[in-house]
Amino acid sequence: MTNVDPPNSVPEGQETKFRGLYGKCVHHKLQEFPETSKREDLREEIDIQRNHRKLISYSIFPFAQDDPAGYKFLKAEPLEELGVPNFDFLLWNLDGSVIFGEAKSSIPDNATKVVNQLEDRKEIAEDHQDYIEEEYLGSEINHMEFVVATYVNHGDKIAKEIIEEGAEFITWVVDAHSDTLWVRHARPTAFPDNLEAEQPDAMLEELERRHTHDISSLNGELDRVTTSFGQADVLPTSIIVDRLRVVVQARRVEGRHPCVDREDIREYVAESSLNYTEERVEEIVNDLIEGGENINFLSEWEDDRAGFKIVSNYTAKDDLEQVLEDKWIDWRIEGKKDELREECEDRVAAEIGKQSQLSKYGLGVPDDGDEE
Repeated sequence: MTNVDPPNSVPEGQETKFRGLYGKCVHHKLQEFPETSKREDLREEIDIQRNHRKLISYSIFPFAQDDPAGYKFLKAEPLEELGVPNFDFLLWNLDGSVIFGEAKSSIPDNATKVVNQLEDRKEIAEDHQDYIEEEYLGSEINHMEFVVATYVNHGDKIAKEIIEEGAEFITWVVDAHSDTLWVRHARPTAFPDNLEAEQPDAMLEELERRHTHDISSLNGELDRVTTSFGQADVLPTSIIVDRLRVVVQARRVEGRHPCVDREDIREYVAESSLNYTEERVEEIVNDLIEGGENINFLSEWEDDRAGFKIVSNYTAKDDLEQVLEDKWIDWRIEGKKDELREECEDRVAAEIGKQSQLSKYGLGVPDDGDEE
């Protein structure tokens, strides 16, 4: 018998029957739940987000530290405040040229999906040109280019697919081993069938045109430029466990307690998120605190030393990041189990309401009068 309150839809006098059937249903569901593989999937999700974040940082680093061909990093995730699909970063120069960039830490076998996604985001960016000019730039856009950045081992695949689809995107590749970014490295290993030129020299020229920026000096400056990661630690749409690393970075230790104040988090977000409005920074901070409390990584601290205590016996950053990942995975797993419990609650309540049997679902549910 399970100690659970039946929903209001369960007829009076049927509460005991509901609890018996519900307990059997939940027991069956949890026995069948593939917890180990689900945990592995969640760790893979964390790794994907981490690699994505690093690739964005690699891509914007030259523009955050310097101004190749006059371009500067302007904003992460432009248009995210409108809730529309968007690119990962926006670059801009004083001449009115902009570059929208998308980071892809891996390219699937069906690379056409990536190109189609890029095309959709390009269309959205073009549709919001007036908004971008007014809200971000304060001046008109004279020229737009679009970039897909990936790691060096994926460059040829996406470059070839872009050409074959007739799309107009420039490929950047990042070599994380040497901390370099290249714009001239990614080339298809064979001429695509739809390349519009008759002579080999003309085809090479067309290939060069499609894979390089219109501003030649930018191509030169991005040819094996030194880069790094760590410039964009906060991304609004990344999963909360990835964003909560900000709390780890902003934390301090009082006595033996890792702790943090709202102001510590706000300051770190404002410095690392680059060009978010104060209102957006406050929203991110609120989300971080709420997310940290939800997964029991943060708790309010009734102590003058800090507003929040990090729920961990560790104080070192690497250990805290591991604790953070473990707590998030535990929270997600419990969420999935709660979904199964709710599913059983709805199913049993519906069947009792219909006065029918649940055995047809293969749950081993007894007939009326058989429950304990």
